[in-house]
Amino acid sequence: MSAEAAIRQLVEDASRHQNDPEPFLALHAGDASIVNFGGRRVLGRDAIGQAMRAALATPLAQVRTTVEVTDIRFVRPDVAVVGVKKFVHDERESDDSFHATEGWLTYVVAEDGEGWRIVSAQTTPVLT
Repeated sequence: MSAEAAIRQLVEDASRHQNDPEPFLALHAGDASIVNFGGRRVLGRDAIGQAMRAALATPLAQVRTTVEVTDIRFVRPDVAVVGVKKFVHDERESDDSFHATEGWLTYVVAEDGEGWRIVSAQTTPVLT
C-alpha cells in the first residue's frame, strides 16, 4: 500500500472509530496533541482517552462527523500534513448557540515503523 493510501485509510479509520476509544486511540502517537471542535487542547494518548470517554458519557455521543480528505502534503517521506473537510451531524436535542455543521481538520501524521499514526489534530469550525 502506498503512503498516500495508508494515510487515507488512517483518516477513514479515525472517523469510523470516533465513538470507540480503544481502536481510535491506537491510531494516535503516544504524545499526540488534539485541539477539538470546541477549542479544547488535549495532550497525550492517555489524556485523549480520558477526554473521549468523558465526552461519550454526555449528549456529545450523539454528534457524529464524516470526513473527506482534501489534500496530503509530505513534509518528509515519513511525515505528512493532511487537510480534511469535516461534516458534523448533530442529533442532540439542544438549543446551543454554536451550530457549526462543517469544519477543517488538519492532521500531522507520521510513520513510526509500525504504520502511520496521528501526531497532531486541529479542528477549526466553519460557521455557515
